[in-house]
Amino acid sequence: MENNISLQESFRPEDELQYIRKIIADSRASFVEDGKPYIWWGLVVAVGMSVTYISALTNRDLYVGYVWIGLVLFGFATIIYYMIQQKKQVKRAQSFIDRIQGAIWGACGGSLGLAVLLINTFQHTGDAPTIHPIYTCFVSSLILGIAYFLSGIANDLNWLRNVGFAWWAGAIVMYLWPTVHVLGIYAGMILVFQVVPGIILQRRYRLLTAVLSEA
Repeated sequence: MENNISLQESFRPEDELQYIRKIIADSRASFVEDGKPYIWWGLVVAVGMSVTYISALTNRDLYVGYVWIGLVLFGFATIIYYMIQQKKQVKRAQSFIDRIQGAIWGACGGSLGLAVLLINTFQHTGDAPTIHPIYTCFVSSLILGIAYFLSGIANDLNWLRNVGFAWWAGAIVMYLWPTVHVLGIYAGMILVFQVVPGIILQRRYRLLTAVLSEA
C-alpha cells in the first residue's frame, strides 16, 4: 500500500505537465531559425549590388562580373560550411516546420535564381517580348516578399511576415521608377530587410537556447 502511495506521489500531474512543457520548449528551440544564412547571403548580395550600382552610376568598369563570381563562390562556401556544422550537431527528427521552411526557401530561391539568369542572359531579339534587365530587382523583390511572408507564418513571427510587405512595397517602387538607382535601392533593402532580420533571428536563437540550457 505504501509503495502505491509513493508511486503516485512520484508521478504528480504538475510534474508531468512541467516535463511536457520542457519537451515543447526544447522542440521550439531546435526548430527556430538561427538567421545565419540570411546574414551571409544578404551581405553577399548587398556587396555585389553596391559594386554594380557604383559601376553603372559612374560608368566605370569595376570588374563587376568577377566580383559577382567571387561573392557567389564565397556564399556557397559559407552555406556548405554551415550545413556541415549543422550535421555535426545532435541529430533530430525533421519537423513539419523544417520541411515547410526548406520548401519555401528552396522554391523561392530557385525561382529567383532562374529569373535572374533568364532575364540577364537570354535577351529576345526582334519583335519578341522581353524583360529589361533593370526589372530584375523588381522580380527578385516580389519573390523575396513571398518567401518572407510564408516564412513568417510558418515560424509564427508576425514581424518576419511583415517583412514580406516591405519587399512588395519596394517592388512597386522599382517597377514605377526603372532607373539605375534601383540597384542602390535593392542593395539598401537587402541590408535592412534581410541582414537585419537575420541578426534579429540569430539573437533570438541565442537567447532561447541560453534560457533552455539553464532550465
